[in-house]
Amino acid sequence: MDFENRTAVVTGAASGIGLGMAEALLERGMRVVMADVEEAPLMQEAERLEQSNFAVLPVVTDVTSNASMDQLFERAVDAFEKVHVVCNNAGVGGAPGTLWGTSEEAWAWVMGVNFEGVLKGIRRFVPHMIEHGEPSHIVNTSSIAGLTTGGGSIYGISKHAVTRLSEGLFFDLANQAPHIGVTCLCPGIIDTRIFDSDRNSPADLPELEAIRGLGKRIEGMRTYFRTQGMAPRQVGEIVAQAIEERRFYCFTQDEFAPIIASRFESIMAGTNPVLPGPAPSTFTNDKGRN
Repeated sequence: MDFENRTAVVTGAASGIGLGMAEALLERGMRVVMADVEEAPLMQEAERLEQSNFAVLPVVTDVTSNASMDQLFERAVDAFEKVHVVCNNAGVGGAPGTLWGTSEEAWAWVMGVNFEGVLKGIRRFVPHMIEHGEPSHIVNTSSIAGLTTGGGSIYGISKHAVTRLSEGLFFDLANQAPHIGVTCLCPGIIDTRIFDSDRNSPADLPELEAIRGLGKRIEGMRTYFRTQGMAPRQVGEIVAQAIEERRFYCFTQDEFAPIIASRFESIMAGTNPVLPGPAPSTFTNDKGRN
C-alpha cells in the first residue's frame, strides 16, 4: 500500500500505542486524523506534530457515542476527502472483582469502548472505503489477552470479541472488497499509561474507588511496564509494516506464544482450560487505556 498523501484515522491517538501509530504513519507521508476523548493531551500532541510539518487534524472523539463517531467521519472526509487507513485503537480496562460481581456500569464502559468502539469505526469507514475503491486498511487493537485464557476479566472478554470481529471482517472483505486489508494488533507489554484508565472512566462507576485503591500493586506494574515495556513508537513501526504486508495477526513480542499455544492445545484435546504458570500481568483485570 502506498502511504504517501493518503489519509489515516487513529482513535486513542493522544498517547500510547495510538500516538505511536500516528507518528509512524505520518513519517510515511500520510495525513492523520487524531481522535481521542482527552482534549488537552490531544491538542498538545497535534500541535507538536504540526510544528514538525506533519499534516494532522485533531478531533475530540468519544468512541462510545454514535454522534461523536459520525462527527469524526464527517470531519475526516470534509478535510481530506478519502480515508485509507483506520486504526480502531481506543481502549480502556476493567475493574477488580468477579465477573458476576462486576457492575453493569463497568461492563457497559469496557465493552462500549473496547468492542463497540471498534465496531462503530468499522461501520463508519468501511462503506466509505468500499465506495472510493482505493487500497485501504483497517487496524483493530486487540491484545495478547484476546488470544489467551485466564481468570475472569472484562478486558480479556472485550479483546477476544475484537479478535473474532477482526477475523470476521477479514473474510467479509476478502469476499466483497479485497482492496481493503485487515490487521488485528495483539500487543503485549508496552510502555503506556495502561494502568491509568480511571482518568477516563464514568464518574459514577461503582468500582472507581476499588480501581484507585489497588495501591502498591499497581505502582509496581506501572514501573514494570515503564521500564520493561516496548516503546509505543516501535509498536507504530510494527503496525505500519503489517499494513504494508497486508498481514492479519500482528504481535509485538513472542514471549506469550507458549501461552497462546497452550490454550489451543487444550481446545483441540477437549480438556479443561489450563494456564501454564502465573498469569502475566497483562491478563489481570486492572488494565488501563491503550
